[in-house]
Order: sequence, then structure tokens, then C-alpha cells
Amino acid sequence: MDVVPLGGLGEVGMNCLALRAVDADGELSVLVLDCGITFPEEDLGLDVIHPDFRWLEEQGDKVRAIVLTHGHEDHIGAVPYLLRRLKLPVYGPAHALALVRRRLDEHKVARSAVDLRTVAPGEQLTIGPFRIEPVRVAHSIAQATALCIDTPAGVIVHSGDFNFDPAPSDGEPTDESRLSEIGDRGVALLMSDSTNIDRRDEGGAESIVKERLSELISAAPGRVVVSLFSSNVQRLISLGQIASAVGRKICLLGRSLSNHLAVATPLGLLDWPSDLMIAPEQLSSYPPSELLVLAGGTQGESAAAMTRLAEGSHSSLKIDSGDTVILSSRIIPGNERLVSRMISSLLRLGVSLHTSRTDPAVHTSGHATRSEQAKMIKLLRPRHFLPLHGTLHHLRAHGALASSLGVSGVRVVENGHGLCLSSDGLTDGLRVPAGRVHIARGGEGIDEAAIGQRRWLGRTGVVSLAAAISVDCLEVRDLSLQCEGLPGISDRDKFEADWERRIEQLILRDGRRWHKNDSDPAHKIRAFLRNRFDHALGVRPALHVHIFEL
Repeated sequence: MDVVPLGGLGEVGMNCLALRAVDADGELSVLVLDCGITFPEEDLGLDVIHPDFRWLEEQGDKVRAIVLTHGHEDHIGAVPYLLRRLKLPVYGPAHALALVRRRLDEHKVARSAVDLRTVAPGEQLTIGPFRIEPVRVAHSIAQATALCIDTPAGVIVHSGDFNFDPAPSDGEPTDESRLSEIGDRGVALLMSDSTNIDRRDEGGAESIVKERLSELISAAPGRVVVSLFSSNVQRLISLGQIASAVGRKICLLGRSLSNHLAVATPLGLLDWPSDLMIAPEQLSSYPPSELLVLAGGTQGESAAAMTRLAEGSHSSLKIDSGDTVILSSRIIPGNERLVSRMISSLLRLGVSLHTSRTDPAVHTSGHATRSEQAKMIKLLRPRHFLPLHGTLHHLRAHGALASSLGVSGVRVVENGHGLCLSSDGLTDGLRVPAGRVHIARGGEGIDEAAIGQRRWLGRTGVVSLAAAISVDCLEVRDLSLQCEGLPGISDRDKFEADWERRIEQLILRDGRRWHKNDSDPAHKIRAFLRNRFDHALGVRPALHVHIFEL
């Protein structure tokens, strides 16, 4: 059986893995486990990034289904993009499928064109040679599951994202008993989340976070603003209970928070009293001491509610020095600069600020720490081990942990490096394309070459010049130069006027020789600008020179 990682191995996010095996009739079947996105680390006009699906497209109708472990974007966000290429049923928890349905609506995919099938822990489904059983695990999002998969090569377990919080807010801890039973049957391969391998503590509990948030909110003399991951249903449950207990109204700021509330409530995952929430336009009707504002945008995203609150640009609310702000989240690697900028803005406003770095009890991760990862390995006792979900550092450290616990068949690979599970063990297998597909704002894909061009333009800027020149180059009219994004320019108008004079002088001085030698004026001007800008500014901007004949 082939194990083919398409995303999430060698990186954080964009989780996607395929299994390929032969069924009883000798037919190949491919099963896709999770199908997630990641987000660009720099603003190049991009929206999201999803895995390269070329190998799956090559498999055609051998691809039988997508099975989802839970509803986080790094596990479901690419489903609409794959369904554009392959018509597949999608299986998963009800909550994950409800979020997928919203994504499909945003992509204007007709609901009748998509086959979404709910599967719950304890149920089993058979797809080709694969028999799949979801197993309940605790995570920050509701209804998260691991997957126990019977295959022709033995039992495989995909951990999904998990932890061993004994008392999560939704009352659904990881089903350790079932995992132990699966371990007793014999597990050929465990594929497990590596995200928090560097955390050596025992793992936090949502009950501790709830207690600390309750202390801070109860003691706050004025308005309280809490920023959290929008999908963190466990935290939303806790905050709803706290607000009810201390007599504060909840106001949501941010579309993503509202969307997750709208998905979770009909499923019975959130049971807030009907009078607990108020709309943003009602904020001014309540004294600050009676308000608990929940804001999306924990990572300092430019248009997010929390960022706009920190900058004082939110239309519904202005934060002031009497407020308490709690960032109940972690910093996702790559977002340090954005979050630091947001924190600085909040401090300038004079708020009482609490973050997971200054007050660790205001947040706990939904991912297993090192000790919890070890516990999963001990429960399942696999013969082979493949670390998932992390950078190469995370994967190697997790692999080393498994080896230290006696697992002999540990392999560490990155996206595109397939493995083959057989009676010979877990050996090298297929090599498949495993790049990234960048989706620009507006929904269109953009290739790596264009991404490189955007990065280059961001570093160097653009200069456009237009002029009308006589055939003999003795007369110049309507010369205009425009600069965008050039570094080190304090007075753009003066800079452009100065260079317009220089170029006009160049044409009048050398133009006759150009005409005599039959040289292209645009080429000569372009070479002049490139060399002069390189010398004066240390960059060679993109140059667009348009010459018209008088």
C-alpha cells in the first residue's frame, strides 16, 4: 500500500495525504485524508495556498473519496479546489462538513453538485479496500477525530490533531479506551501530529484557561476584549459560560467568528442564552463594565477586527485606556512581526494587556505536547511510525521520540516522498509532484514564476516613462516619468521631475547619434535608467519605457 504525502510534511499547515491500495478485484483505489490550505507569509495579493493536486488528477476515477479528521482550515480549506478537478464524496464529522458547505457556498458551488456524508465516532464505512472508523479525540475545534483504517497492509491510524485534555469544555475527551483496543489489535502504521513536539510540559487544560479568563474578566473594571481563534469552539463555550456568570453581554467582531457561531449553534455545540449576545451597533447602549467583546484576528492580519481595534480604525468600537485586552491565542510561526506590531499598538492605547507569553494560562494549544504524543504512541504501540504536520525539525524530533519508545520502523519524509507499507516494512515508494498552488485574491491560481516577479517588484519597485520624440530625436514632448515603490525617496514629485529633466537632456544630447546609428531610443533610455538607478538607489527597478514618434 502506498502512503503519499501531498501537504503538511515539512511545513505547518496544508495537510493532505493519500493512501493507495489494491482492492479484492485487483483495482487500485486512492483515499484522500484531509485537504487543507495554508496562508501566505507575505502580502503579494495572494489569498491562500493549497497542495499540488496533479498526482491525484492523474489517478482519475481511482480516487474514491476525501475523508476529513476535523474542520480546521489547514485540513478542509482546499476541498473546494480539489472538487473542481475531481468529483468525489466527502466524509467527515458533521461540524467539519458544515464548514465545508460554507466554503463551497463561498465558491458558488451548487450544493446539489456535492456529496457530503457525515460519519461519527464508532461508525464504520468501507471505501474500496479501506475500512475506516473515526475515533473521538479532544482538540480546540469540535468533533475532531483520529482515523483507524483497515487496509490490505494492516491497520493504519491517522491521529488527526489531538490532545489528552481530560475535561474539555464540550465534555468530549479523547477516547483512550478505544485507542487502546485498537492498539491491542495491532497497528501497522501510526501517522501522528508533530506540531507541539518542542513543548515538554504535560499539556494544558481548557478548564485552567477558563478559570484564568474568568478571574481576569471578573476583576476588570471596564470593557473586556478577548481575541481568539474563531474556530476554537472549546474557548467559545468557556467564554459564554463566563459572560453569563459575571453578567456581561457578548458582542462578536469579525466575520469568521460570526460564521463559526452560525455553524456550531444549530449542531448543538454552542448553547448560549438567547439574550447573551448583542449586535455591534448596540455597544454604545451598555456601560463598558457590562461588555465582553470577542474579536477575530489573533495574528495581526491587516483587515481583521483585532488589528483594526488596535489601530483605532474599527467602525464599531474604540478601545481606550480603561479596557482590558486578552489575546487568548498563540502566535503562529511566521506571524511574529504582525502580532508584535499589534501588541505595540495596544500598549500605546494604555490598555491592560494579557497575552499567552506574559500570562500563559490565558491559552492552551489544541495540539498534543511531547508527553501527549508519547502517550498516543504507547496506547497504539505501532510497528511503524510516520510523523505528520510540522516542519522538518518537528518531524525529526517526533520520529526520534517514537524511536526512543521502541518503535523500530520510523520514517521521516517530506511532501512528495511516498512510502510503501508491506510485509517488508515501510520502504521508499512513489515520488510525486508536491509543490504549492498559490490562489490570488479573486480565486485564480498563480504560478511560482509570477510569485517570484511579485517579490522582485516588491523589493525594487517600478518605473514607467512615456515621451513623444521626433524621428531625428531633436524634439521631445510630453515626457512623463512615474515611480512606484522605489526605496529611499522622500519627495516623489521632486524625484520624478529631476529625472524627467535628466532624460530630456540625455535625448537632446545623444539623440542625433542614436538616429545616425539607427539605435532604438527606448533601449538607450532603459539602459541609462537601469545603470543610474542602480548607482543612486542600489536597485534595478522594473522599467517600462514607451516612446511615440512626433
